[in-house]
Amino acid sequence: MKNTIIIACLLSLLSATTVLAGDACLHGTAKWRSGSKIDGSSRISTSWNDKESYPKNGNYRLCLGSNPKQKITIYLNGKKYTEMYIDGDTRLDIVRD
Repeated sequence: MKNTIIIACLLSLLSATTVLAGDACLHGTAKWRSGSKIDGSSRISTSWNDKESYPKNGNYRLCLGSNPKQKITIYLNGKKYTEMYIDGDTRLDIVRD
């Protein structure tokens, strides 16, 4: 019985890891040019899908739902911020004027 529970737990963890492995997240800091942290006043989005993130206490994380493995455009408040190749979790620190 004990072995069955351990095996079930391991299979559950492997299954969760497989699902998460297909997702890619864009993450990093978000600051004003002055160095102050952005807190909720900016919207980060991408050309990949319609998901958005609003920085909290100077940090953000935007999970894309899948792994693009291609160059996508990152937008800040609807305006093009940059383009970058995304393959898995990718760090992008944002500085806003």
